[in-house]
Amino acid sequence: MPAKVTVKRHVPLSITFTDPPVASIGQSEEEGAVTGTSDFDDQGRARVEGVNEGTLTLYAAAPQGKLIGADLVAPAGEHLAHLLAWAVETGCTASRLLELPFYHPTMEEGLKQALRSICAATPIALPADHDAGAPSGG
Repeated sequence: MPAKVTVKRHVPLSITFTDPPVASIGQSEEEGAVTGTSDFDDQGRARVEGVNEGTLTLYAAAPQGKLIGADLVAPAGEHLAHLLAWAVETGCTASRLLELPFYHPTMEEGLKQALRSICAATPIALPADHDAGAPSGG
């Protein structure tokens, strides 16, 4: 039997490979944190694939909107969790992530609604070159 090797993760990450996947990344909501939520019921790629169920909640430190964690049960949740762990690890803000390209149609577009909610709850303006966002992409 192989020996167990314990490693310290930089950002706590837990994924349960169910349908849809469930994941927790980083810290949950703490005092002074703001949240943003995305619903996958009307998300374009999820709708096309017939898996348009689930939700994602992002947690960010106020007032700068720096992502600190997320909880989700969503289609492609294992992939979203991995990306969000990177975002938390590198200190990304909601605004910075919205400056990055979101290709269409992808499940990653489902993050935009939650990111915009965090920007709206903080004194951070949305990036000037972002799309207005509505389904189908998110």
